Amino acid sequence: MYYGWRAKLGVITPANGTSMEMEFHEYVPDGVAVMTQRILFEKVDKEGLSALAGRSVEAAQILSSAKPDILLFGCTTGSLIQGLGYDAKLIAQLEKAAHIPAVTTSTALVAALKAMSIRKLVIATPYSDSVNQAEKQFLEDSGYEVLDIRGLGYTDPNCMPRTTTAEMYRLAKELPVANADAVFVSCTGIQVMDGIAAMEADFQKPVLTSNQVSLWYTLQKLGIHESNAPGSLFRLL
Repeated sequence: MYYGWRAKLGVITPANGTSMEMEFHEYVPDGVAVMTQRILFEKVDKEGLSALAGRSVEAAQILSSAKPDILLFGCTTGSLIQGLGYDAKLIAQLEKAAHIPAVTTSTALVAALKAMSIRKLVIATPYSDSVNQAEKQFLEDSGYEVLDIRGLGYTDPNCMPRTTTAEMYRLAKELPVANADAVFVSCTGIQVMDGIAAMEADFQKPVLTSNQVSLWYTLQKLGIHESNAPGSLFRLL
């Protein structure tokens, strides 16, 4: 069988983690191939995230040789760390380097919030307060109200793939979920899609995750309207 006969999705991902790759491979429909290019990620702070994003351009050039149909820069805060419009700037750079349509995780998040008519949200992250505030500012500048955002305080990117669904679930339960339209669990480096259905049942709210919105948006861009991925978001695919 020819892998990717339906579409080929090129993912640029921080080198430290495996979560985005594993979750994408689990939930892409038949005929969609996922290919990845890893980039160095040294610290989860403004400087480290900006450096990560800068390395994505060379990664796009390399990955373009595999002829994907779309490129995804798969990092939430790496694609928003320099504020409103930074994701669009990165997309332009990636598309110029690779001559392939590109998206980012933060772009996908905003698209998902719009599609679900979400205005107020609460956010659980593995990040430090400074990175959380950058994410909050980006979303508020994009027109959304962040009622609360709480993190685990990690600055070492190697901590992200070791973060469990249980940790993020407990952190999300501390947030004022009842007042929000949705819960967002941020970071492509953590593997939490397996907990979305349970969290939506318990919170009685839509639950979005970074990898979930990234997959949803790239499939939409590819014109593919099928996936067994969890969550109310995928009813809009």
